[in-house]
Amino acid sequence: MRRIAVTPVRVAGAALIVVAAAMAISAVVALLDGGGGAEGLFWSAVITVSVGTGLFFGSKVSPLADSALAFASVGWSWLAVSLAGTLPFLLTGVIPWVRFDDALFESISGFTCSGSTILSDFGSVSQGLLFFRSMTQWLGGMGLVVLAVAILPALGIGGLELIASEAPGPTADRLSLRVRDTARRLWLLYGGATCIVALVLFSVGMSVFDAVTHAFTTVSTGGYSPHAESIAHFDSFPIELVLIVGMLYSGASFSLHWHALTQGIGAYRRVSEIRWYFCLIAGAFGMLLWVNHGEIEWFQNLRESLFYAVSLGSSTGFGNSDYILWMPAAHVTLLVLMLVGGMSGSTAGGMKVLRLQVIFRYSFRELLRARHPNAVIPIRMGSTTIEEQVAAKVVGFVLLYLGLIVAGGIALSGLGVDPVTAFSGSVSAIGNVGPALGEAGPTNNYLVFPRAGRVVLMALMALGRLEVFPAMLMLVASTRGIAQLRRRRRLTHSTFSH
Repeated sequence: MRRIAVTPVRVAGAALIVVAAAMAISAVVALLDGGGGAEGLFWSAVITVSVGTGLFFGSKVSPLADSALAFASVGWSWLAVSLAGTLPFLLTGVIPWVRFDDALFESISGFTCSGSTILSDFGSVSQGLLFFRSMTQWLGGMGLVVLAVAILPALGIGGLELIASEAPGPTADRLSLRVRDTARRLWLLYGGATCIVALVLFSVGMSVFDAVTHAFTTVSTGGYSPHAESIAHFDSFPIELVLIVGMLYSGASFSLHWHALTQGIGAYRRVSEIRWYFCLIAGAFGMLLWVNHGEIEWFQNLRESLFYAVSLGSSTGFGNSDYILWMPAAHVTLLVLMLVGGMSGSTAGGMKVLRLQVIFRYSFRELLRARHPNAVIPIRMGSTTIEEQVAAKVVGFVLLYLGLIVAGGIALSGLGVDPVTAFSGSVSAIGNVGPALGEAGPTNNYLVFPRAGRVVLMALMALGRLEVFPAMLMLVASTRGIAQLRRRRRLTHSTFSH
């Protein structure tokens, strides 16, 4: 059988094989638990691995390799795994087939590490399915394609573009001369952090199941919990402290963590972004403490303010109380955290701290140039000078990002959602945060949005994870690939006719 030279198809096949393995592991968890769902998870794994194997071995890597093709490969693999991720919800009967769009919402929210959910009765969901639900975020956190590059050498794709397109943010860091080794090191660090968080959570009182599932969604900054009350279910300050440390770590760059591990802790001091990241969270914590002073008992204020400053500042979205009951000024602070997100190269969503830095430096430079029009003032971040082309790209990205938030908020408002819920939901979706304000707070689910509104939110979650420019490159490469296939068919047809 002749294989088609379509790189995105091969990458999507590899990603589906990885997801099928997650479904199989979840089926085993369901069997051990005895709470049902094992059969649905098993058949989901069979269907997914069959499709994935067919796509992987039925295609080969295209000789044309560029950034657009890399982003297209990642984009279509995300679409493929999101569709496959609906099967466990549908085949276990947790979500009826007539509500396929709800299953797709839950799947996209998982793989994009958003944490928004349409589930309400968690008691009726088997532990096997809840385990798979957490695994979607763990796989989506560091990236399925990065994992595929690390463990499937037969993928046969070179270049750093694939890893760059999986790492949210404007930069990608090569940790080794070989891309495969870079991917393995990132996943080794990611997996090690997950194991440590799980062990510590177990030691402070969580069950094995809760410790593992929450470790998955902490290190991925996803925020899914197998309990409807999220972290409030445990009402434990030690558990919250462990999660705070895990979320802070995961909201920072994993490349930077690797450099700190191999070169010493001094690697952190050399990067200004991490200082901005901690200062932003610390400032939000102080603001929340001040705003809630007198409204909440002092220790509860300290506990909730610290937890939400880190949870939303890292775009994780765990909840330990209902912040909708707080003062409006606190809501504005939380909205800013949702908008910015974590560091570039982390598992966090949002606009990214690095872009916020560039925007501040760029704006300050323009103020100076207004006073001194002929002055040549470079944009500096520490010892690094930002090129004009890079700064312009960041400004363009931020404008597009804010434009999508406004467009999403207007669309949701037009569907009958109140403005606070609509616009905060738009910010939360594109920032892959999870909870929002208004009716979409941490104690509610996303069924408060109309069906058409959840389609808008799905699109925003996908754009937030893939980011705007890569998504555009994905469409460019896909259009180009379709045009090339048509040309080949025409040439083949003309050859046979002669």
